[in-house]
Amino acid sequence: MTSERNVQSVKEWRHPRGFANLLRKENRAWWGTRRWWLNALVWTGLICGLMANMLFVPTIAALASEAEIEQAGGLTAYIVQMGAGVLFEFGAVALAIGVVILTQDAILGERQNGLTEWLLSQPVTRQAYLLAKLVANSLAVLVLLVGLPAAIGYGLLSIRLGAAFPIPPFLMGVGALTLHTLFYLTLTLSLGIFFNSRAPILGVALGSALGGALLGSLFQPLLYVTPWMLPKVSALVANSQAVPASMLWAPLAAALLWSLLLVGVALVRLEQMEF
Repeated sequence: MTSERNVQSVKEWRHPRGFANLLRKENRAWWGTRRWWLNALVWTGLICGLMANMLFVPTIAALASEAEIEQAGGLTAYIVQMGAGVLFEFGAVALAIGVVILTQDAILGERQNGLTEWLLSQPVTRQAYLLAKLVANSLAVLVLLVGLPAAIGYGLLSIRLGAAFPIPPFLMGVGALTLHTLFYLTLTLSLGIFFNSRAPILGVALGSALGGALLGSLFQPLLYVTPWMLPKVSALVANSQAVPASMLWAPLAAALLWSLLLVGVALVRLEQMEF
C-alpha cells in the first residue's frame, strides 16, 4: 500500500514527446562537429568575397555607364547598390542552393539507413521527429548562412559608403532573404518525406531556386504566388528603392504560406507512412 501511495501518475503532452532529445541530436550534428565552421567559412567567404570584389575593385566601377551612375545618385551610391545586390540577389539564390544541398539527406538519408525507423520505435512522436529537424536546421541556417554573411556584408557596405548603411531597410532586406531561405529549407525537408531518392528532391528544389525567376518572367502571375520574386525584392528594399505594395507583400505572404503548408502536408504524410 505504501508503494502505491508513492507512485504518482505523470501526464505528458503527447504531440511533441521526444522533441527535446531529438532536438539535441540534431543540434549536435551541426554544432558538435566541424560542420558549423566549415559552412560559416564557405558561405560567408563566397558571398562576402564577391561583395568585396564588387565594392573595392576599381575595374568594376569602370564598367558602369554614366546613365546608371547618374540614376543611382553618384558613383559611390551605384557601387554600394551593386554590392547590396550581390548580398541579396545572388546571395538569396546561393543560399537556397546551399540549403538544398545541406538538407537533402536530413530525412531521406535516415530513412534509407534505417535510423528513422529506429528513432520512431522509441517513445517519440512523428511530429517531434520532423519539427526537431526543422528547428535545428533553421537555427543553423539562420546563424551561419544568413546572419553571419549579412553582418559582415553590412560592414563592407558601410566601409564603402563611408558611413553607416541605413539599418531599417537593410534589416527589411535581410528579413525577405531569411524567409526565402527558410522556404527552401522546408521544401527540401518535406520532399525528403515524399520521395525515396535524391533525384526528385534536387530536381524540384534546385529547379525552383535556379529556374523559378525565369519561369515567373514567362508567366508573371506566378511571381505573386511564389517566393521567386523575393531575391529582387530584398535587394530593392535594402537599397531603399520604391517597391510596389503588391510586389512586396505578395511574395512574402506566399513564402510564409507555402512554408506552413509544406510543413503541414509533410506532417500528415509522415503520420501515414509505415516503417
